[in-house]
Amino acid sequence: LLSKLTIEEKISLLRATSPGIPRLQIDKYYHGNEALHGVVRPGNFTVFPQAIGLAAMWNPQLLNEISTAISDEARARWNELEQGKKQLGQFSDLLTFWSPTVNMARDPRWGRTPETYGEDPFLSGKLGVSFVKGLQGDDPRYLKIVSTPKHFAANNEEHNRFECNPIISEKDLREYYLPAFEKCIIEGKAASIMTAYNAINDVPCTLNNWLLKKVLRHDWGFDGYVVSDCGAPDFLVTHHKYVKTLEAAATLSIQAGLDLECGDNVYMEPLLNAYKQYMVTEAEIDSAAYHILRARMRLGLFDDPNLNPYNKISPSVVGCEKHSQLALEAARQSIVLLKNEKKFLPLDLKKIKSIAVVGINAGNCEFGDYSGTPVNQPVSILEGIKKRVGDQIEV
Repeated sequence: LLSKLTIEEKISLLRATSPGIPRLQIDKYYHGNEALHGVVRPGNFTVFPQAIGLAAMWNPQLLNEISTAISDEARARWNELEQGKKQLGQFSDLLTFWSPTVNMARDPRWGRTPETYGEDPFLSGKLGVSFVKGLQGDDPRYLKIVSTPKHFAANNEEHNRFECNPIISEKDLREYYLPAFEKCIIEGKAASIMTAYNAINDVPCTLNNWLLKKVLRHDWGFDGYVVSDCGAPDFLVTHHKYVKTLEAAATLSIQAGLDLECGDNVYMEPLLNAYKQYMVTEAEIDSAAYHILRARMRLGLFDDPNLNPYNKISPSVVGCEKHSQLALEAARQSIVLLKNEKKFLPLDLKKIKSIAVVGINAGNCEFGDYSGTPVNQPVSILEGIKKRVGDQIEV
């Protein structure tokens, strides 16, 4: 298939909004969606606790059941949309998820800490593997979903994240910042990985040869594709100021092993111009296109739909009772009681006359970062307490 493509067609495969190649019956493909604790879009899905809560369960098996439910719902919606033919827009893909987040939450002031599994590399790695395996399924031929652990690597602050440059020893990287990713790749067999915006030791992750070639492919044997964080190749010029032109950004990125641009600005005309100016070889473009096509083939997108067992998953599984009960069990196991002085809990309703529920979110349901829209009507803390205590106690 690769040998039949023109250079322009190969480059068209290397961005998140791949337009398709009608002459070869290759459909359009919009890479990317979120599924940290449930599918985000399009439509309604089962919503599970945030990732930090899932980590607090200390239960890899239950997390695997959750990610299996998430991927079942994704495939079910994909099937409902006629194997994606009715997919309407970017970031609504149902076969490629930028999850899980296995960055180390080393500082609780980081606003995206709830997306992670916490500060411990061992726990994050164990849970990351469980999540990846549940998303991707266990069929020997087909992937149910492409799982994309992120953000590779050492991304754990929002201020200046497009251009920051932490200086980290290789010892610290390999002992703390990288092990969770390593487990997701080697044990979990993740089919993709997303680079971070930041640099490490003066080299942006987007074009970091040591990170993407030496560590990822040579040391860990990664055979999937590497995708940038959204807009990151542009930021090599505008924020890092590592290079002066988009052509140079495209050249160094693809030579370092960045296969797919989340965006549609650098791996387009700039990459084609770089090729025409002999900055990039066709073999380097072929390598990236091969990784992308291989993933799409493993998803079954080039086969008879009847051959793929995941195409038989019914839309009825979305928000089904089994998944609702799974979300409830996860919520129960995610609760952490840090202190219970004088055995204050559980409350004895016979001794209580009134309960005050204080705070602006008492009547709201906050699901956190990258949350989908729930199938079932959510219940706020205020509503839940009122329902639990009934009319005998003032709330």
